Amino acid sequence: MPTEDITPVTIVGAGPVGLMLANLLCAYNVPVTLFERHLTTVKAPRAVSIDDESLRSLQIAGLADRVRDICAMDYGSIYLGPDRKPFASVSPSTAEYGHPRRSAFAQPELEALLADSLRQYPNLRIHFGQEVVGIEQGGTGVTLEIQAQDGSRHKHHSRYVAACDGGRSPIRHLLHIDMKGHTYEKKWLILDLKGTRDNFRETRVYCDPRRPGINLPGPNGTRRFEFMLLDGETDEQVTDAAFVSQLLRDHGPDDGIEIVRKQVYPFHALMATEWKKGAVFLLGDAAHLTPPFAGQGLNSGLRDASNLAWKLASVIHGQLGPAVLESYADERPEHAWELINMAIKLGRVMMPDTMLKACLIQAGFRALKWVPPANDYITQMRYKPKPRFSKGFIVADGANLRTTRVGRMLPQPEVEADGRSRHRLDEILGKGFALIAFHPDPPNAFNGLPELPFEARLGLRRTCITPRHYNIVPGTAGATTVRDMHADFERNCVGARESWLLVRPDRYVMACIPRSNPQAAVETLSRMLHA
Repeated sequence: MPTEDITPVTIVGAGPVGLMLANLLCAYNVPVTLFERHLTTVKAPRAVSIDDESLRSLQIAGLADRVRDICAMDYGSIYLGPDRKPFASVSPSTAEYGHPRRSAFAQPELEALLADSLRQYPNLRIHFGQEVVGIEQGGTGVTLEIQAQDGSRHKHHSRYVAACDGGRSPIRHLLHIDMKGHTYEKKWLILDLKGTRDNFRETRVYCDPRRPGINLPGPNGTRRFEFMLLDGETDEQVTDAAFVSQLLRDHGPDDGIEIVRKQVYPFHALMATEWKKGAVFLLGDAAHLTPPFAGQGLNSGLRDASNLAWKLASVIHGQLGPAVLESYADERPEHAWELINMAIKLGRVMMPDTMLKACLIQAGFRALKWVPPANDYITQMRYKPKPRFSKGFIVADGANLRTTRVGRMLPQPEVEADGRSRHRLDEILGKGFALIAFHPDPPNAFNGLPELPFEARLGLRRTCITPRHYNIVPGTAGATTVRDMHADFERNCVGARESWLLVRPDRYVMACIPRSNPQAAVETLSRMLHA
């Protein structure tokens, strides 16, 4: 059986998560081989919702603006009772991480864009129509047995393997990794339409025990409906043309337009019992399956890619030791499970099984409107778990989880640079590690900071952010100075003046180095960041 030379990273699966990981690794100058068992990227609609964290990850790969061009940006949700009257709305107006909280896209367009972007990288090899049928691990890495569509086989050797091969993940099964959680008893009918006549651009959620459903607008005149099957209904019955036509007549003006896809699905709330086994990592649906009620399935997968990419790159380039890779399985499952739980709770609101429950849910939400903090919690989508880690490749500062900046995603405000040009903060920080001082006096912003033995090896980029009411003046040598234009950084990063913030390439705060006593934190970082 023919063999190949060893590849630093091999990705299995050219869905959005695998393509995202490939783009990030290539942007970090890591050679990548990608295998996909299908002959092309997907052609039918699947995932439809993308959030601010995902767009920020795409920004690292230089793709955020291209993706925004194919999205219907910044939309919310209206919750309707059995009488079709609204009782709650979710319409977040903040952009803490530099992008709208929720936008709509078409997965075929996203995958085509991500695949096209890879053409610019000479260190990327992509093979469609080739499937992994065997896997072995040894001291030098992983050996994959690859089968082409003509039945021929060859062996492929890789230092690390990322399994992005979907909910049925052959690699997960080959590694004998189980999934925990549950599958919903009720199935759902998914209808994707083209050429909608409905110009309402918010999602409608029908919280009606007679037929729970969701009506989601998309870009370029697309629309998705999701309807729960009732007791006794079969897949054949609900996909019948007359049945579908009646559903569409009951929920808007779109009966008779082109139906791109109609499919019955079970919904799952499942997570892999292991996210890393040897030199193999599970990402996306291979690691977790999320109910669609919060639109977080694909977004959780893109977070996986963002978390793992820089760690693999740092190890392959010799900046960090292999121990950093263990933190992938420490950091990602907790946050992913929080989002699964959020989706489960939203599902309870969307799927009341009696009229009494539906009426009680409506009454509760209407009462919240009289309590502004509670109302904001709903309308501003503050119920969504914050992107943060309680453990992993971080240096705890002793503060509690609610107040610490460590392990949390750094805000991304609009900043003003020298010459009055405007930027998102990440455009200033670059793709690697960054050290941030929030200080009104740039020449003295890094005074008192001990020598950082790891600074040159990590290519640490120093940045001084001045408060809104201070002009930009030249800072210390080797540091960039920008201004917090709208005070968003100060508002969302309380206490930043008291510390220097060491920020990881995925934009999470790895450590707060206190100005009052920096030495202990620097010593801890030096031990963690040794090559």
